[in-house]
Amino acid sequence: MIRIAWSNLRSASGRLSAAMIAIAVSVAFIVAALLFSQAFGDTLRNQVQAEWAGADVAITADVTDDPAAADEASPLTESMRQTAAEVDGVQSAQLTQSAFVAVEAGTTSVTGSATNLPQGQVDTVDGSVPDSDDELMLREADAKTLGVGVGDTITLDEFDGPGHSAADGPSYTVSGIMPGSSSAGMNLYLTDDGLATAPGELVPDSIRVVADDGSDRAGLAEAVESALADAGADVSVRTVDQVVEEQIESLSKTSDMLSTIGIAFGLLAAGVAALVISNTFNVLVASRTRVLALFRAIGASRRQVRGAAVVESLSLGIVGSVLGVGLGLLIGWGLSTVVRAFWMPEFAQMSPSVPAFVVGPVVGILVTLAAGLIPAIRASRVSPIEALRPVDVPAAAPRIRWVRLSLSLVLGIGGIALCLLGTTSQSVLFGIVGCFALFVALLVGAKVFVPPLVALFAAAVGLITRRSPAVKLAGRSASTAGGRTASTTGALLIGITLVTAVVVGSSSLQRTLELATAEDTPVDLVVSTAGQDGADDAKIASVLDDSPIVEERENVPAPTASVSVDGTDGSGDVAITSAEAAADSPVLRSEGYDVDEGTILLDPTSVGLDEEDSDVDGQSATVRLGDENLDLTIETSYDVPAGTALVSGADAKTLEGAGDSAAGDSADEQTWAKIADDASSSQIEALASELDAVGASADATAAQYRADFASIFQVALSVVLGLLAAAVVIAVIGVSNTLTLSVIERRREGALLRALGFTRAAMSRMITIESLLMTLIALIVGAGVGTFFGWVGTASMMPASANPVLSVPWTQIGLIVVAAVLAAVLASAIPARSMSRIAPAKGMSME
Repeated sequence: MIRIAWSNLRSASGRLSAAMIAIAVSVAFIVAALLFSQAFGDTLRNQVQAEWAGADVAITADVTDDPAAADEASPLTESMRQTAAEVDGVQSAQLTQSAFVAVEAGTTSVTGSATNLPQGQVDTVDGSVPDSDDELMLREADAKTLGVGVGDTITLDEFDGPGHSAADGPSYTVSGIMPGSSSAGMNLYLTDDGLATAPGELVPDSIRVVADDGSDRAGLAEAVESALADAGADVSVRTVDQVVEEQIESLSKTSDMLSTIGIAFGLLAAGVAALVISNTFNVLVASRTRVLALFRAIGASRRQVRGAAVVESLSLGIVGSVLGVGLGLLIGWGLSTVVRAFWMPEFAQMSPSVPAFVVGPVVGILVTLAAGLIPAIRASRVSPIEALRPVDVPAAAPRIRWVRLSLSLVLGIGGIALCLLGTTSQSVLFGIVGCFALFVALLVGAKVFVPPLVALFAAAVGLITRRSPAVKLAGRSASTAGGRTASTTGALLIGITLVTAVVVGSSSLQRTLELATAEDTPVDLVVSTAGQDGADDAKIASVLDDSPIVEERENVPAPTASVSVDGTDGSGDVAITSAEAAADSPVLRSEGYDVDEGTILLDPTSVGLDEEDSDVDGQSATVRLGDENLDLTIETSYDVPAGTALVSGADAKTLEGAGDSAAGDSADEQTWAKIADDASSSQIEALASELDAVGASADATAAQYRADFASIFQVALSVVLGLLAAAVVIAVIGVSNTLTLSVIERRREGALLRALGFTRAAMSRMITIESLLMTLIALIVGAGVGTFFGWVGTASMMPASANPVLSVPWTQIGLIVVAAVLAAVLASAIPARSMSRIAPAKGMSME
């Protein structure tokens, strides 16, 4: 058995190389994913440990699931800190607090937390710790994000939504930069006096206790807990080691998710590799029919032949897995290097882990054994009499596989039914199960529908090419060897279907969310000059007209009126306008700002109402403009432009006729603009800054939300397509491998064609056309099914109130088609060259 396997391996080493590469790629994917997630987890651990450096015991508020209790004030107080500081063995105790703030440095605007500089953390990579109330310190990664260094200025202000500018808040000088980065957002460290001047509401986070030298942490924690027991507060007293472990356990869910995603896509790549390996062994068994029959004739048993095939696949799996581990180490090291260079300088070095070196190879070996099992059984069934046949490979008899067809139809019908059920009931589970069942149905039925489709497409192409012999022979070869062609097309089908599903699903989900957002915020950008001294209308118009992201703009009357809510203290000056003024303009994305006559749509905070008094729906508001007083019914909305209220067209005309003070002045106008769908967040921020420079107030919240959505989807799309790349690469390797084996088993046919007058170019073209025919089928079926999967995913994820939209990004689909065609041509390059170099005399020999 071993001798037979060794003989088979030596004779087919070249033919097995592509299958070995396929399994190596899939194993490398799994190994790299596990190594990268391990490094990510180590990075989180280092960050958490750095945040608690210098402390020995932590006092934190108990976490509660009760929403009512969550709104209560934190139990951590100054008196509690003093109690902890008086415990024997405590060197110091510090009450740390934080406030959520908007941060601005130059042109960069982000959000972060202003907090105390923790006692004991004095390590800096540059500068020194702050010693005055107008200085702060931040970590190295956060300084890189803001683009600041020691001596630069950072402005803080209360955060009140995306796109908020912090220009009006207090400014602080960067005195020092700490190593590393924060595990949960950006932290800005100030002195206690400096924190008191920071904007926003300060919320107690913890009490950090530093122990005297020689004190036991566990014993000190018990002593502090005992001292605080009389206070009756819902607090937890633990050692810093315990807090660090709990936080790491909570944060490790992210790294576990990375591992799960990596393994899932690695298994997908391994599944595609299994098709390639199975196809390779099937063709090898067919081409070895006479050799295997001779082994049987000289005494080899079925068990020995079958065992030799299993040993062959096991050897292939071991070698491919070893190569995959090495390749995975290189990929993991490369990913870590890229992350440290471009994202997180303190990202942990990649460290070898047992799961990475066990899971990947085990998957690779098991997949290879499973893929080679059926060909091994087929090899053991070769009869000794087959050695007397005068041909290398028996011709495949075309027939309908009724069992396979029936199973495929049952699975397909059930899958489609579950998909439709998932879209109508908004059930992601039904959608996933239905898509999976339909996908399995396609793979099961591939041997039924792929060969006749190949023949049909070959006939169609033959008509276009005036019955080219190369096209006819390519179609006949591919359709005759139906199992080989179906397996290769199935591998391609997996990659193309998944890529199309991801692209279409992402585009559809993004478009659906955009339309849902546009229902509430139909205007992307609102520009106002009310209350702005020195505003220049000509410059504002020039900025908008010159901007590459502004598609349309429209000036609408927006006089400033006094609005008071009856029965409350709420009142304020707001701009009054109507969507009917822009009804004929394309700036409006929806009818979300249409208001019934006698109604005013406003944000309660614009008239001084706080959160407790904001429930004023249906109440009456008095609008005063000039000599006109108008009583309107309130409809609350937090999606109206800042400082603006909307009324009906009739009510707007009534207010405009109130007097000279209510009409005709350019200061009483707003400019509504439509922003391009592909505008980025940075472009929108730059436009808002330009408008601010010419004295205008710009509210681009709606456009910013859409740009943020688009950015998130693009990042997610890039990541998923990158993960799918391994499966696509393996599928292309499978095409090349199949065509190479096809050339080997058709050596005598190629020699005969050459003897009959076929040129080398015609022989090469025949193989390329065969590759393109399989790719064409995978493209048509995969793109169609992938588009359906994308729509099912979008519809099943949306709530019942939403209207899912199918959005097909034709440009990206076109790129998929072009990439698939190029891959088909490249995959056929070596097999086509081999076919064209067959010499007639040598190829027709029996040896």
